Amino acid sequence: MTGLDTILESIRKDGRENADSILVKAREEAAIIKAHGEEKAQLRREEILRDAPQQAQDAADRVLSSAHREQRRILLTARQTLIQETLEAAEKSLFDLTDEDYFAVLLGLAVKRALPQKGELVLGSRDFARMPADFAKKLQAALPQGAELTIAEKPNPAIDGGFLLLYGGIEENCTFRALFDDKREELQDLTNQILFAD
Repeated sequence: MTGLDTILESIRKDGRENADSILVKAREEAAIIKAHGEEKAQLRREEILRDAPQQAQDAADRVLSSAHREQRRILLTARQTLIQETLEAAEKSLFDLTDEDYFAVLLGLAVKRALPQKGELVLGSRDFARMPADFAKKLQAALPQGAELTIAEKPNPAIDGGFLLLYGGIEENCTFRALFDDKREELQDLTNQILFAD
């Protein structure tokens, strides 16, 4: 072997040793990185497993809360619909009364609403046509002292149940629709108490 061959052989040997040394070191570092990764993965897995029940409970609570809100909304809508239907049925029931009972209701309403002065009671066309012959007489007899109401000679076709009281230029709307509208909140509260008393 010549001197050049010896030098080359020495360089190759050193190169293999360096390469082997680098490879060993790289494998050791890879093993450390892998171990670190596995450790981090294990910690994260434990964290996920530890937190999973609480996260699932939180999600379930949110779904349950949302379901309760939706249930309350549906119940409230149903209650409002039922209350509205009940009020409409109550108003309609006035029109289903016999003529005698219907005009007794009108008489009671007129007595309650009459002012202690002269005025005029205006009926709708339907009520004017079926008014009992003695209604005007019964009305005058029932009115409080100082109040005097005469029945208007012509009906008002715009009135559908109830009447108007006219005092000079002042009009008091005593139609059933106006009375129900005026007392709507009060009637809704009362209907709610009756229908949904716990």
